[in-house]
Amino acid sequence: SSVPSGAPCAARAAAEPPRGCPAPLGAKPAMAGAQTSEVDSELKTFLGKFPTVIGYVVLNTDGIPVKHHEAMSYTKAVTYAALLTDFVNNCKRALKDLLNGPAESELTNVRIRTKEGTEIICVSVAEYTFLVIQNCTGKPWVQDPEGETGGGEAGA
Repeated sequence: SSVPSGAPCAARAAAEPPRGCPAPLGAKPAMAGAQTSEVDSELKTFLGKFPTVIGYVVLNTDGIPVKHHEAMSYTKAVTYAALLTDFVNNCKRALKDLLNGPAESELTNVRIRTKEGTEIICVSVAEYTFLVIQNCTGKPWVQDPEGETGGGEAGA
């Protein structure tokens, strides 16, 4: 390749599929067929049990979104992935330092709740991280015109 290996991800992306770099905007990383059906089945069950879920992102071990809620744009999914992967990793390090040991300090989930009643839950399962955005207001969730998540009832 004519692009140096130390070049930024965006520069290398045009020349070859970069290892460890996020996919270029518009390109969605794919899951293997068996993984897709297993994940789709689990997501369908999960969403059926929890109608308050207004968005989700499934990340692979590199923190790259491999699946996201149909009401969420891929760009928004990448934003959630980038910000929350760093946040969760910092939480893991802090917990390990505070509790002085790996056995007691394994992080199972992180929950973030806003004043407006939105909750973000981050859970690591096997080789995936599951980011869930939930409406805790008890009111119907309204999408803004661009299809991104909004607030509670319109005009409320």
